[in-house]
Amino acid sequence: MEVVVSITVFSFLMLVFSTSVILAEKTSHMNGQYAQAISLCQHKIDQMRAVGYGRINYTELSDAGIIDDAPENLQYSFVGVDEVANYLPNPTARINIQSIGTDKIKVTVTITWKVASHESKTSSTSLSAIITNVE
Repeated sequence: MEVVVSITVFSFLMLVFSTSVILAEKTSHMNGQYAQAISLCQHKIDQMRAVGYGRINYTELSDAGIIDDAPENLQYSFVGVDEVANYLPNPTARINIQSIGTDKIKVTVTITWKVASHESKTSSTSLSAIITNVE
């Protein structure tokens, strides 16, 4: 009788442990995607700062290889130039530029991608920065 109870308890504990390992693996993968997306957003903000206030326009950004070659009303894409699809599944990556006053612009970088475990759900991360005219 003791052996049967021991095997039952052991089997239950193994089931709980194996389930938690699978959940931990999925969570780790999801956290890795968020970390990658945040890193890509920060990299894009750093590139925009390096270009500088006076050169943030379609021609300069395209020539510098910061955005893709298809502008959309000051909302530029960078999926192709940064090969975002190599890091995240089915991504969209956008840069939105908004004028604030006469010598400041707000740059918002947003990346959205499909969650691997849920085909209908998406994840998104966004990062904003103010770039000023320092001349």
